[in-house]
Amino acid sequence: MNEDINKINVMQVSNQLGVGGTEKALQILTEHINKDIFNVYVCGVFSGGIREKILREKGFETYVINGDPIKFFQLLKKKNIHIVHVHRSGKSEGFIIQVAKKAEVPIIVETNVFGLYDNSEAGKMIDIHLLVSKTTALKYIQNAKISLNEFLNKGTVLYNPVDWQKFIINRPSETQIYQFKSELGIDKNIPLICRVGRNDLGIWNEFLIDVMKHLTKKIPEIKILIVGGIPEPIKRKIQKLRLEEKFIDIGPILQEEKLILIYYSIDILTHSSRIGESFGYTIAEAMAAGKPVVVNSTPWAGNAQIELVDNGKTGLIANTPRTYAEAIIYLIEHKKEAKRMGLAGQEKVKKEYDARKITSCLEKIYLNLLLKKNVTKIDKIADLINNYEKSQYCLTDNDILNYITEYNSRLNNYFGKPSLIEYIKFNLKYLKEKTKKYIIS
Repeated sequence: MNEDINKINVMQVSNQLGVGGTEKALQILTEHINKDIFNVYVCGVFSGGIREKILREKGFETYVINGDPIKFFQLLKKKNIHIVHVHRSGKSEGFIIQVAKKAEVPIIVETNVFGLYDNSEAGKMIDIHLLVSKTTALKYIQNAKISLNEFLNKGTVLYNPVDWQKFIINRPSETQIYQFKSELGIDKNIPLICRVGRNDLGIWNEFLIDVMKHLTKKIPEIKILIVGGIPEPIKRKIQKLRLEEKFIDIGPILQEEKLILIYYSIDILTHSSRIGESFGYTIAEAMAAGKPVVVNSTPWAGNAQIELVDNGKTGLIANTPRTYAEAIIYLIEHKKEAKRMGLAGQEKVKKEYDARKITSCLEKIYLNLLLKKNVTKIDKIADLINNYEKSQYCLTDNDILNYITEYNSRLNNYFGKPSLIEYIKFNLKYLKEKTKKYIIS
């Protein structure tokens, strides 16, 4: 990338540049940021990975400093960085912020992925906290023990970007879908559901196994495709229940076009995670492919999955293994409804998570901070901001304020009727969560 001294220099930073959702968001933002205004650089603090390779191939200057603060300081000075944008869990970690301040970087931006709160001196140096969903913003407010208005003084919500146009460009033909399913030994008429996620016991739970116990009684031929792998303890449970032939584990898929083919080939994305979601890339990507999604609510952990999935509109929310299985059966038996939900999900992705819109909102945030701190490297910065005001959709403070009521509504909007025992088991897990109050001011 050719450096232009009249542009704003931005350093996108993450601990590593691997396959995770944090790094995916960093990559997509980097690719879409307006290069007429910004020079964008990327830094992996401790290691590189697949994103490092992709970004370098696309012409972005990408660095891996192997945990060396001196290298980072020198890099910031050499590139005359105006904005350091760090993508992290939210907790106090590493040296990035302190070194950026020492290097006299005017603006520090944080994408806070998990809603954790950093009360350290470094945390106080951050100019704005960007939470990846409204649900995660509420979690951050709880962890920080601040009011909503206090949060809005230095925080907002910026959804993770989804490059949904790649799903249009790379949409497979019916022949390609048929061939893919044939290679897996799946007849085109057999229902195919899918889980996409890391082979990590900290994320996996037995929920989907219990779902399959109910599901195979009603639809014996159904298969579940596992993308990402299955931890050994979970495999043993599957074997014990004699469900091995129902689970098709194809391991991790790193090739973007292959993953898009998978999303188009399945009937339903079935999502369940021990820790829930702070955003949920796999959910948004399945929606981008026009597929309905079934999730379960996990308000005792991350719970943004019920923000992405609108129950009965873009998919279904079902909170016990039995009702979850019934939700899947409903979508399989009501194909028109499933298609309607899939298309509604696709429209939601286009409206709310589109990479170009999200990146434009980020650019507007950058420019407002530059104006506020009088770092006016480019002429007519106020005019540029006005252009963004006129043309770009971004979440407002009221959207976040109103979400408290909406979130509680979403918690109580789900598919099916759990039995009394099921209801008690589910509610015991989040009784404390339901009693938490959010302070407006």
